[in-house]
Amino acid sequence: MKLVTFATADGIPRPGAQEGDMVADLSAAAPSVLALIRGGGVGAAMAALPGAARHPMASVRLLAPLTPGKVLCSGVNYRSHALENPKAVMPGEPFFFAKLPSSVVGPDAQVARHPRVTQMDYEVEFAAVIGAPLHQATEAQVMPAIFGYTLLNDLSARDVQFRDNQITLGKNFAGYAPIGPCILTADDLPDPGAVRLTTHVNGRLLQDGNTADWLFPLPRLIAFLSGVMPLEPGDIVTTGTPAGVGLFRSPQVFLQGGDVVEIAADPIGILRTIIVEG
Repeated sequence: MKLVTFATADGIPRPGAQEGDMVADLSAAAPSVLALIRGGGVGAAMAALPGAARHPMASVRLLAPLTPGKVLCSGVNYRSHALENPKAVMPGEPFFFAKLPSSVVGPDAQVARHPRVTQMDYEVEFAAVIGAPLHQATEAQVMPAIFGYTLLNDLSARDVQFRDNQITLGKNFAGYAPIGPCILTADDLPDPGAVRLTTHVNGRLLQDGNTADWLFPLPRLIAFLSGVMPLEPGDIVTTGTPAGVGLFRSPQVFLQGGDVVEIAADPIGILRTIIVEG
């Protein structure tokens, strides 16, 4: 099932299930996708489907599928980084940084390149949505606690990020965490370790990787993270980005106003972001 948050002409966010070119209104099951995750889950969504009102996808506006409590992003988790950056050091254990919920936007959002940013970069990231509390979990406990999967574009201001190691500031300008276009429930993706990920900028393919290239697989990543902090339903954990980011291309490629960035995974869909001048 593909769960979305959508708005009709009245502008009110509603939880929904995408069915081809239609979306079913799941408001009868829960007031939001986050409430659905924390409450009845897929079962409640399925129960609400038969009587749900349907809307053509073309007539609604998709929003971020949820506003997460926490967004934790894994860094340097693809072996291909060693190929594009000879100076890359493969970590001995998972590495994480945070995106703030205030940076989250949805599909087709316009994101400003702040005037002080000269090196705005893109990163396609496959992300897991936590569905049950996890704290000091074993790897065997992780996969049953995953609610589903989505995409996150880890937009980054490299000139800020690498100035005095300001990772938090460089990753959290307004709109720097596009998420979507949906949450694909875990039952529809039995093997998250074999998903193709791509990034196109203005139609040009710049990233083309596969989660099979992970340095640390999903159970290892999330078990490690849960050993440090409790993870709650609705939290998002990303899994790093494959080779091809603008910083390490030759010549380098950085985003400018007017650019259209499309990150994609075949089972999830395409997440489009429009860059504007700030």
